[in-house]
Amino acid sequence: MPCYRCEADATTREHVPPLAFFPQGFRANLWTVPSCETHNLENSLDIEYVRNVIVSHRNVGGTAQELAQSASFRSFERSSALFFQAFEGAEIVLVDGEPTAIFRFDLQRFKRVMEAIASGLFYREHILQYDRQWEVFSPTLIGANDLAGIPDGWQQFRDLMRRIPFELRATSEPSVFRFGVHDFEDGGHFAYALKFYGGFDVFVWTQG
Repeated sequence: MPCYRCEADATTREHVPPLAFFPQGFRANLWTVPSCETHNLENSLDIEYVRNVIVSHRNVGGTAQELAQSASFRSFERSSALFFQAFEGAEIVLVDGEPTAIFRFDLQRFKRVMEAIASGLFYREHILQYDRQWEVFSPTLIGANDLAGIPDGWQQFRDLMRRIPFELRATSEPSVFRFGVHDFEDGGHFAYALKFYGGFDVFVWTQG
């Protein structure tokens, strides 16, 4: 059996979303897809980085997020380099009267992880590889200018994506991960709406 992302033999299973997103106590009946060693392990540092940033976002919450955040703190204790990779140059600002930190986010690492999740979801639903490129956008991510009341130019697109009627799918641990699908009915284009820890939204859609 080939890997869910390439033609190499699948010698292992990859979790979709990655296992690191699910804290202890929230790992019942998790989904997996066949994977080669490379596509199971090559982005493990990206996964840890993205998980750590997502669980630190002010929009997320709940027991699952708290436990995942504890796991991220432990990863920072093991490696200070991980902490500096995630939050180097962070600045404290006020949002709705509450202090929060803003920092530079590595969008390429974020995109790689979300592309892998989307490819895994596609394989799980269709038992086929998705062999084209994905587009990735998170309406949850906003910049310093936007916080200061200076439009970042993306609000119209955020509103557009949020108006798309996504069909929700059942997931095994919805407090960690939920998703919906929208088929554009134009010959193969579709989009996923991903939600992590109840408050971090990501849209992933087919390109071309």
